[in-house]
Amino acid sequence: MTRANSLTEIPLSGGRTNLGIVRIGNTVHRPMRPNSEFIQALLKHIRSQGCDFVAEPLGFDDKGREILSFIEGDVPNELGFHADEVLVYAAKMIRAYHDATRGFISNSNLEVICHNDLSPCNFVFREGKPIGIIDFDGATPGSRVMDLGYAAWLWFNLGDDELAVTEQERRFELFLKASGEDNSKAVIDALLLRQKILMFEGQRLGKVAMAAWAEDSYDWTIKHFWESHV
Repeated sequence: MTRANSLTEIPLSGGRTNLGIVRIGNTVHRPMRPNSEFIQALLKHIRSQGCDFVAEPLGFDDKGREILSFIEGDVPNELGFHADEVLVYAAKMIRAYHDATRGFISNSNLEVICHNDLSPCNFVFREGKPIGIIDFDGATPGSRVMDLGYAAWLWFNLGDDELAVTEQERRFELFLKASGEDNSKAVIDALLLRQKILMFEGQRLGKVAMAAWAEDSYDWTIKHFWESHV
């Protein structure tokens, strides 16, 4: 593995969105985004609540790039199968993250700050265990169930025919229990909404494969999950 020093810029791989993101020593430098200052403030707030599994915000460099502490570990490029104990770890981290964001925006009628892409591809793993959450570009005020619905879809890759429906259902309930959420119907409704949003986005952008995947997942979820929770 290449060892970074204080001057070397090493492009980062892993995850799905890393254009222009580099590691310099023990820091990550990211191109400035319209919401970079919001993200820096959010991460500072989360860490002040005792959650050290998000990067430490370190301001901006002389090129105007956002600086974050580097979280050592592996970030998957694609979705995949995860054992029960990994699902439980991830769900508990998501719960802790949501709890830590409460009160970040005062006088807000919305429950938490949603990450909006709590995919395995935005978690850092060590020895197969999730230990960090990254990429808060899409963070907005929202509800827990919206984040959980999207997370459940991607952590389970719902619609995978290699697993029996009963096994998918068991894993889904395990995930929700670990997250502290007991309204499975609300999470499934949120999951279906996120699938439809991605389907329409794929159609709008001409991303045929993405739209087809989202539509197939939506049909599967309606047939095997939603109808049993009506």
